[in-house]
Amino acid sequence: MINPAEEIVNIWLQEHHKLFTISNLVVPRRSRLNIRGRRIGGGRGKEIDFFATDGNGKYYWVEASVSPNPRLPGGADKSRKVLLGNAIKKFDKENEGWLRNRFKIKTIEKWFVYSPKLFAFFRNGSTEEKLYRDQLRRRNIKAISFAVVLEDVYNELNYYGYDFPRQYIFLLKKMGYRKGVA
Repeated sequence: MINPAEEIVNIWLQEHHKLFTISNLVVPRRSRLNIRGRRIGGGRGKEIDFFATDGNGKYYWVEASVSPNPRLPGGADKSRKVLLGNAIKKFDKENEGWLRNRFKIKTIEKWFVYSPKLFAFFRNGSTEEKLYRDQLRRRNIKAISFAVVLEDVYNELNYYGYDFPRQYIFLLKKMGYRKGVA
């Protein structure tokens, strides 16, 4: 099934940032030898949501985790740890090594697109969101709110494409929906 949020992020990368993207890139899992010398493991590994380039030597690894109804574990402290851990796990070292070897590149910029609804459950949501972005930045991951993505896509979208996210936003505009007005 197509994830509409990921499709919108893909459009954002292509239209707003002018990047060439590869989506849902599967990283093969490493196999290992058992005691008898037979290979075990391997096969399909994790997916990288987007691998993008500007064509001038800059590469981007973009992961998107956007849920319209996020569920958080009990308590603010536990939720903070889980949210941060989930984002960091997306950028696995093994996957990063595979990308570097496969595409012969040295530096990869990491971007994480998150749902701003994650912070609606905290008393001081905007402070929590800023803390979250700062913690990811310390780990060389640029955190981007899906609200920013939608803002850019809404204004810059080419409506002549045939993919359904473009048609959906075009239909919203035709029906009179405007940004910031519920």
